[in-house]
Amino acid sequence: MSGTVDTDVLVVGAGPAGCAAATTLARRGLGVVLVDRARFPRDKCCGDGLTTGALRRLELLGLDPGDVASFTSVRALAVRSPHGRIVELPLERGGTSCAAVARRRDLDAALVAVARAAGAVVIEGHELERLAVGRAGRDPACCAGFGDGLLVRSHIVVAADGAWSRVRALREHANSRPSRPGVGGWHAFRAYAAPVARGASEKLWVAFEPELLPGYLWSFPLAGGTANIGIVVRRGDSGSGRVLAAAWRDALAGPFLTSLLGPAAALEAPARSWPIPAGVDGAPLAEPSGRVVYVGDAARAADPFTGEGIAQALETGAAAARAIADAGTGEPELAARRYAAEVRRTLGTEHRMGRALSGLVGSAGGAEGVVRVAGASRWTRRAAGRWLFEDVPRTLPVTPSSWRRETFERPVPYSGAPGALGAREADPARRSGEDRGGLSRG
Repeated sequence: MSGTVDTDVLVVGAGPAGCAAATTLARRGLGVVLVDRARFPRDKCCGDGLTTGALRRLELLGLDPGDVASFTSVRALAVRSPHGRIVELPLERGGTSCAAVARRRDLDAALVAVARAAGAVVIEGHELERLAVGRAGRDPACCAGFGDGLLVRSHIVVAADGAWSRVRALREHANSRPSRPGVGGWHAFRAYAAPVARGASEKLWVAFEPELLPGYLWSFPLAGGTANIGIVVRRGDSGSGRVLAAAWRDALAGPFLTSLLGPAAALEAPARSWPIPAGVDGAPLAEPSGRVVYVGDAARAADPFTGEGIAQALETGAAAARAIADAGTGEPELAARRYAAEVRRTLGTEHRMGRALSGLVGSAGGAEGVVRVAGASRWTRRAAGRWLFEDVPRTLPVTPSSWRRETFERPVPYSGAPGALGAREADPARRSGEDRGGLSRG
């Protein structure tokens, strides 16, 4: 595509953050152009896990799980301590699952379709090459040049283009080398393995391996006997790429993962690695003019405790869109202030908690104690699962003002829709793996 396109808001990046922003803006009546350098569907390095919080935000956007081919609901998380203690945390309420796993290739393509259906103009396969932001009062203020001669003029730019944000790099005048993700984030390796043994095909697994702390090893199940497996380590602890790759090889060959996956399991393809920037409370969320705002990984929104980023991407994208729509494109500074205030109040508090919790599991003894406390009783196991997967707010322990009945009794996501998540698992074809791509499950 070439030529010039005028719009109210340009969103760069069509992952969960960008799609949440574009969908919300379009439904509020603003003109939106959503541009991504990739063509969908495309793979994206990720653990693929969807917490209750992520599912609630996907439901609000109107995503139908039936449109996500690999969508797999899960009912339990098994956590393994450094000394081998295993505690199972239930992830269901009222017989309905509160968590799921979906390949990002499928999830992101479905989110792009949601944004397009909402009225956003979606342009795929165009990479951002230049970005100019004019003086206050200029209309439109932003002019973005993409490959193939595409020019998009807008009042505001929402940067949803990931950890290595091209928007941020251009705005920092670092054209030759993208700016690095924020300090305090994570680095991860991920691969898909199949066919896996029953234990790995039925539950989410997290193992606190001593050499990875405060990071961990994971195995998340997908339909058809496949599992998303990986490790996440703190960036400051990972050292060089060679050291990180060695940690991945050691984890892959270790007795726990080998036993969990079973003798028939093999990797579908070589592992991929990626940075996970975490620390939204210290990240610049917008330019002073408000003409450029950052969401998702570009805002360093991933959780400092778990490395989760999908729920946070959806939250920041929608929050930025609401602030822009409420203030109007003629008041970008006001929109930026409102957006930053909301993020600092919600995710900022979570991130401060997350760093403290990460410190607790930074040693084998600390991780052992956390797992022991979580597994102390039936109540603690259920409470830990609900808290970890955002069925209740992560900030609940430090915000007594939120201790209201409705906080603890929020509906399970998708529970009111036909073929709710929990019901889909009852389908025999899903259990046997025959319905590898459909969604009669969740």
